[in-house]
Amino acid sequence: MIKVKNLWRLYPIFIILGIIIFFQIKWNLEYKKFHQTAINSLIIKKKNNWSGGRSYDYLTKNNIVITLISNNLLKVGDFISKESNTDEFEIYIKIDKGKYQFYKKNDLNDDY
Repeated sequence: MIKVKNLWRLYPIFIILGIIIFFQIKWNLEYKKFHQTAINSLIIKKKNNWSGGRSYDYLTKNNIVITLISNNLLKVGDFISKESNTDEFEIYIKIDKGKYQFYKKNDLNDDY
C-alpha cells in the first residue's frame, strides 16, 4: 500500500497526464467544430500551437481553427471554402485586390 506521505511523488505524473488529456480534448473539440461547420472565410492568423512547432493552428475569420502539420500550405490572407460534415477544403490564394484564384483542394486527414 502506498503511504500518504509518499503520494506527493506522483503529482508530476498526474500533472503531465492532465496536460495531455486537456490538449487532446481541446484538439478533439476543434476538429469536431471544423468537420461540422461549412466555411467560407479568410485565414486571419497563423500560430504555433502547444505541439512545439510540429503543427500549426490557422484561425479563420469566423473563429474556426484548422490544425495542420504543413507549415506552408496555408498563409494569412488565403481564402478557405468547405462544406459541412467533411474534412475536404479548397484553398484560394489572393492574386489581386479582392480577387482570389483556386490553388488546391486538401483533406485535413491527409495531413495526419
